[in-house]
Amino acid sequence: MMGLEYFAPVFEDAAPTIFALGAIFMRISAIAFFAPGIGERAIPVRVRLTVAIAFTIVLAPMVYDDARAAEIATLADIVEIYAAEALVGLLIGFALRILVFVLQIAGAMIAQHLSLSQLFGPNIGFDSESPFTAILVMAGVTLAVSAGAHFHLARALGEAYEIFPFGVFPGASDTAEWTTHRVAAALTKSITLASPFIVLGFVYTMALAAANRAMPQLMAAFIGAPAITLAGFALFAVAAPVILYDWLAGFERVLLDFLAGAL
Repeated sequence: MMGLEYFAPVFEDAAPTIFALGAIFMRISAIAFFAPGIGERAIPVRVRLTVAIAFTIVLAPMVYDDARAAEIATLADIVEIYAAEALVGLLIGFALRILVFVLQIAGAMIAQHLSLSQLFGPNIGFDSESPFTAILVMAGVTLAVSAGAHFHLARALGEAYEIFPFGVFPGASDTAEWTTHRVAAALTKSITLASPFIVLGFVYTMALAAANRAMPQLMAAFIGAPAITLAGFALFAVAAPVILYDWLAGFERVLLDFLAGAL
């Protein structure tokens, strides 16, 4: 035990590095919990942990000087910095995760207007959702990963330290205002992506009402249901590539600017 005192200088020199790695890991782990592709519940926890550690090692040289210059006098200072980093990570992760919410809401609206919302199936998150939601989310996440989202994410996380300085809490009022506007933008984007199917559902409902008015004895729903299903699948085959391309463009814009990137 007496020999450990000779290693005290080594521990003192390594303390800033350990502190910096821990702070970066707090931010990255929060992002890995929400980020598309990495944060899906179908991804094993060990894989998420490995990715978080890899990002931490990559970003460590960028933050080391700031971490070493941080004023740490007590344990409370360390907890405060770690809490700030975790909160920033959650904010960035939410900025990315809300893009998945856009596809989920759009898929639910599409299924509702095609009278297929009662068909549920598992998706990459093990949730019971409509088949359109499962297809859009799985295809969107696959496109993002295939487009090198992890490389762009590493670059964006490095640049995020200019927007969110190390160990600084984001403003509460600014964060609340940004969250409100981003949720509103996500809902607007979802309606925009599902708008062709909303129009199709409206036309179908009007035609069904007219048929029932003209021939009350005709079971128009039995005739219209197969028609709206066939038309919906045909429209989805045409519109899905456009929806996914537009979503991927929005994902790249958000990576370029977490706060102001248009959805």
